[in-house]
This record gives sequence, C-alpha cells and structure tokens, in this order.
Amino acid sequence: MRSLALLLKNCLLDSNIKVNVTVRQKRKELHILLESTYFGERQLLMQSVKQCFQDCSHDFQDFDIRKYDAVRVYGFFYGQPLPEWIELIQLSHHSIGSNNPLAEPLGRYSDATLAKSSGVESDDYALNQAAAPVKEPEEKSVICDRFIVCGLGSLGQHAVFNLHKFAYREYSVKICAVDRVQPELTEFDNFAELLDQEIIIGDCRRSDVLSKAGIHDCRAILLVTSNENVNIEAAITARRLNPSLHIVVRSSRQNLNQLLKEQLGNFVALDPVDLPAAAFAVAGIGEGTLGLFQIGDRKLRVVECTLTDDNYRFLRTPAYLLHKKNSRMLSISGQANDRLFFQWQPEQVMQVGDKIAFIECVDQDLMTTQQRNVEFIAAPLSPWQRLRQIVGRINQAVFWQTQWRKLKTWFKSERSRQLVFWGLITAFLLWVISAIVLFTNVPNISWQKAISASMVLLLGGFGDVFGGLEEDKVPFWIVIYCLSITLVSLLFLLGIVGLIADQILSSKFEFFKRSLPLPTRDHIVLIGFGRLGQRIADLLFKLKMPMIIVSENPHDSDLITKVPWMTGNIIQELSKANLSKAKSVISVTDDQMLNLEAALLAREANKHQQQPINLAIRTYDRYFSENLSELLPSSQSFCAYALSAEAFAGAAFGENMLSLFRLNQRTVLVAEYEISADDTLVGKNLSQIAYGYTVVPVYLKKAKPKADGVSDFFMPSDDEVMNVGDRLTVLASISGLRRIELGNLHLPKRWQLRAKPPLNSSVLLDAGNKLKNISGCDLDLARRFMDSLPAAIELPMYDTQAYRLGQILIRLLPIKIYPI
Repeated sequence: MRSLALLLKNCLLDSNIKVNVTVRQKRKELHILLESTYFGERQLLMQSVKQCFQDCSHDFQDFDIRKYDAVRVYGFFYGQPLPEWIELIQLSHHSIGSNNPLAEPLGRYSDATLAKSSGVESDDYALNQAAAPVKEPEEKSVICDRFIVCGLGSLGQHAVFNLHKFAYREYSVKICAVDRVQPELTEFDNFAELLDQEIIIGDCRRSDVLSKAGIHDCRAILLVTSNENVNIEAAITARRLNPSLHIVVRSSRQNLNQLLKEQLGNFVALDPVDLPAAAFAVAGIGEGTLGLFQIGDRKLRVVECTLTDDNYRFLRTPAYLLHKKNSRMLSISGQANDRLFFQWQPEQVMQVGDKIAFIECVDQDLMTTQQRNVEFIAAPLSPWQRLRQIVGRINQAVFWQTQWRKLKTWFKSERSRQLVFWGLITAFLLWVISAIVLFTNVPNISWQKAISASMVLLLGGFGDVFGGLEEDKVPFWIVIYCLSITLVSLLFLLGIVGLIADQILSSKFEFFKRSLPLPTRDHIVLIGFGRLGQRIADLLFKLKMPMIIVSENPHDSDLITKVPWMTGNIIQELSKANLSKAKSVISVTDDQMLNLEAALLAREANKHQQQPINLAIRTYDRYFSENLSELLPSSQSFCAYALSAEAFAGAAFGENMLSLFRLNQRTVLVAEYEISADDTLVGKNLSQIAYGYTVVPVYLKKAKPKADGVSDFFMPSDDEVMNVGDRLTVLASISGLRRIELGNLHLPKRWQLRAKPPLNSSVLLDAGNKLKNISGCDLDLARRFMDSLPAAIELPMYDTQAYRLGQILIRLLPIKIYPI
C-alpha cells in the first residue's frame, strides 16, 4: 500500500498536482485519501488517478487490482478534517479498461452509493475493536393498537385519517368509530376502509355502546363530538370502564379540563379552535412569521425569509454554523432542494435566493439582566464605565430633545390646541397689564387687590369690580379699560373654555359610539368574530398589530373599546375598511363561501398596489382548500379541523400537543414528551433523536438538575442524553411522531475516523470525552482509541454529527474523518 501511495503521488506530481496520498484497504474497496491546497480540474485529476492504476497493474506484479470492486477517492484540503469531495471509480471484474466509466461526483454525504460496511480495517493503523456496529432492524411480531373515535364530524373524520397514518410495516392501527347518526357526507374517499368495523350508531355516553366498540382492550379514545358536555360525560364513563385508557377530549373549558386531568389521570383536553388560531394570526402578520408559541416563560418564533444581498446574518454561511445557542434552522429551500429538519448537507452554503426557516427565542432572561445591574452598581467605576455614563447623559439630553419635538408635533396636529394655547397666553398678558394699571392709577389699592380685581375682570366680573371701588377716585379711562378687558375675555378666554368643554363632551359621546379612527394603511382586516375570530383578535392585539374587526353582529368583548369595529353586512362594511391599503385580510366566518367572497373582494381592491395583500381563508372542506390554492396562489387557506386533527391524533399516543404551524405546505406540531422507562427516547442523546427521527428539540427539562443547578434548557445541546423523568419538547411532523412512537430511527452511516498522536498528550482525555459525547460511543472505547494512536475506528453517525465531531477534534489532534 505504501508503494502504491508513492506511485500515485508521483503520477499526480507529473500532472502538476502536489498532494499527499494515503491508501487504505477496506475489504473489496480501496480508499485513496488525497490532501492538497488546490486540486485543479477534478475530472483531469481523476483521469490521472485512473492512469496510475493502469500503470501499477504492470509495475507491481504482487498487486492484483482484480481483488477490488471499486476505488473511492477522497479529496481533503490541508488542515480540514472532512473531505471536500468524494469520487467513486467502479472497477470491472478483471482490469481497469479504457472504457471503464467514471462515476459522477458524489456529495460529501450522498446515500446513493456509500457502502454501509462494518468491522475493523486490516491495515497497521486499525483499532482492534471497532465501535458497536449499526443494528439492522430486527424482525418483530405484528403489533396492533386499537383506538375509538366518538363523533364523525369533520374533526372526527380527519382524526381517523391521521391515526391511520401511524400504521407502518409491522405496526397496525385498528380504529372503531361511534356516532349518533350515520354521517351523510365523508371528506375522504373510501373512508369506511380506514375503519376496522362498521360505524357503531349510538350514544357514546352509554356503557354498552363503548363496550361494543371495544373499550376494554383499546389504547385510547378520542371524544370529538361537537357537544363538549357529551364529550366530558363520555370521558367519565370511559374511565370507569377502563382505568388505564388514554382519553383525548375536545373541550374549551380550561379550568374544568385541568380539574378532570387531576381527577381522571391519563387525560388530555384540546380545543380545535385554539390550536389553529396562531396559524391564522401569523398568516395575517406576514413578514415571514410562520409560528408563535410560548414554552414556560419563553416566547419562541418561527421565521421564514428569502436571502438577499444584504442579509449578512445568513449569506455565505455554512448550514452547520447556523445551529446556534438561541436558534435552530428548520428548513432550507433552494433551486436544487427543499429540505426540512436537518435533511441537508452540513457544509451547504447559504446563497442569494435560498429560502430558509428557523426558530428563535424572542425574549431575554430578565433575572440575568437584573443580576448584571446589581453587579454594575456594586463594582467601582472604571474609566470605560465613566465614559459610558457621560454618553448616557448625552443620550438623556437627546431624549428631552426628542420629547420636545413630539410635543410640538402634538401641538400642531389640531387647530383647537393652538387656539387654547394662544388664548391662555393672551389671558395671562391681560392679567399682568390690568394688575399694573389698577395698582398705578387707583389710589389706596394694594397689589393683592389689584391682582384679584384683574382676575375677576378676566372672568367677566366687571360689575363686581366696580361695585367695590369708589367712583370719584377712579379715572374714567380706567373704567373704559376694565370694560374692554371684560369684553376681550368673553371673546378669548371664555370661548376657549367652551371649546375645551365641547371637546370633553364630544369625546364622551364618541366613547359610547365606539368610533375609533380607522387605520389608513398596513393594517389587518379580521372578518368574523366567532370563537376562532376572538382568539385570533386576542393574539393580534397582544402583538400590537393595527387591525379592523368586521362582524355581522355586535359582541360583548373587551376589544370593543380598543379596536376599530364594523358591524352589519360584511360585504358592505368591507368597502369602508381601506382594503386597498390593507396588509392582510383574515376571513374566518362560519360560511366558507362568504370567506371566499371577502378574499376576492380584497384582492380586487388591492390589485393596483405594488405589494400584494396577504389572504388567509378559513375552509371546512379539504378539497375546497386544495382548489383555492390553485385559484388564489398567493393566499393561504386553512381547514381548521384538518390542522387540529393532526394534534388530536398525536395526543392519542400520549403526547401533549402545545401548538402547531404550517411550514413548506406541511403541518408542524409542537409536541411535549415525558420520558418513561419503556419510551423509545430513553438512553438516546439529542443528536440521535433529532437526526434519526427528523425532529427539532427546542426545550429540555431534566428530572435531575445538573451540578450548577440548571434543569431547563432552550435549544439544548446535541450531547444531552434522555433519562427517565425528563421532559422534551420537539417540533415534528406527523411522520416524525410516528417514527418516535415506533422507534423507527433512520440508520446512520458508518464513518472512518483516523487520528494521529497530538503534540501535547494532555489533550487526549478531553478528546476522548468529546468523541464519546458527540458520537455516542462507549466511553471505554473512546479512551482505548485515544491511548492507541495512531489508529482508526469506525463509528455510526449522522452527517451533522460527523461534521461537528470533525470540527471539534481537529482543534485537539490531527484527524481525518470520512464516510465508508
């Protein structure tokens, strides 16, 4: 192998390519590792490699190329732990002929042709014991779970459809449906085939009906009738018949739901209106916001954006660097791919035109901020801190200048305010002048009496003033002057007082009329104020979004005095809502045809504007929703029950559904898991969970706090291992929930890790710990590998895992890591 490596190096040197060459044998494959600063044209390079093999078959009699099926060439840049490119040369059975095809360039982590081999290499640098091989799926006996769905309205039918999605390979799902009447219309073709038996007609609150449906041996029951009282009564009956049954109830009574959860146990209550409200709200917000939800005291936001030339935060950045402490990448959509939840190459560089979606925390830790403030006050001031104080004072002066500008703007905004101001100035000047005139021209009058007499004159008290003065001592012109003062006050001061009174009375009457000024542009028009509309309005109001509510009937709501409101015929009232300048229209009435009409009217009013209006339409039929996406490509149509049904289906398997949103035309659920002893998540680290199940962990609460006392982690590290009692919140699609339920991990690739001794042997302990934490291998194996350097080891890892391992270990010792 050493001679072959030397020959390859000389051949490439003759082609003006300076490289270091390492050749390793892997069963029936040859692995050639090329390391250089520049490779030039890769096709020419591969032709040179191929020519070298033709030459060596003649020069080395003891080298039989026919023993190998393929040659895999890895190109490394100097100092980089992972290959920049991979090429595969397929060999013929006897020799490398001139017509032997050269494979297309492989991506660094391509699944198509990379071998999934295991074992230990036979060369001098191989470790005698390899990492635990990837376990192939064992043959399992058929597992079957039974579910009961009570209520076959739109929500119930969608719940049956989504429950049936969990059936996979050896796992089957049997569903029994109960309803009081036979459904007239079904929203799915061949709906009866989704059920294990014919629909049971009867009252789900009756014990005999639930027994007939198989309540005693089913895993969960979904009570999703339109009557919440019936659902709760049926839940109590079901718990009496089956104490271990998991119960999922459709209910909006939060207090009662919490009490029943404590009393019944193994009980989940969901509101099909509350779950999709956030999806409608963020559709109206636009600006790339896809989801908003809260976990504990933290708010999290899902944002989508298309990269432009000035987007320096993401542009020309590899995907692995976007895996940050307070954010996670969710989706990368470019011209060549549309990847969701880590299904992209770690080294993929963000380019102009790529559409990305990420989740981030939008608030700060207030306790940390307060602690920093206390430390700042207690510590002595440094010169830098004193400079900051001076800058703060300057900023304070700027603050007062800003407030003065705001005051002038407020003063000039209405004519009445200017009249009041100049009236008060005039009154003050007349008061001062009158007091001076009376004091200097009326004998024996004090300053106090002159001032009070001037004030009485300004208030129209001419008779009162001259009733208290002796006529023979007051000059006649003083009388005329005082009379003129009284007339001027009637024209100015009292008129202004009347203007103020008119403003107060007018505002009082306007308060009772609920007539708030309408936004003129960039506002949201919310049409319909049922339960879903109320929830959407609350969310938008908390986000301080300008909006107008349009409803057919008046409602008793706290928003009635805070938000502009239009009541009456919706189509007629929309003409007054400034649709041409509106930012979004959210139509969520109970009539989907009315929702469509309102959306078309809004688009017609906005067609001449540069920025298209956002349209969010509530539908009740999934086929109608699909047709709307073709009729109005720029709109978003949501079937509220279809969205909620996925959460109900996930909750049937024991998970707690916190929220949902839409991403890449798919519903993403925010699911919370409590790790139990027989859970498929127990013992796995978050890298296996994230990349194996294709979900995104966003919050972890450890059952046992760590040494520093911290137990809550947002955007937790991939190295965290799940133990019994931990609580994990993930973003997942319905297929991701299914994989977690069945323990169906995507198999990782096998990677070859080659390492040489470091210059400083003290880093070996740290390197072994890093190897164990990131790859998930046994700690003893990692320590033995580090003690036996130079050596090679095979590890089962996912792409992002391997890339992260390479980036961290290269800082400690010389390594090369590549897929085999």
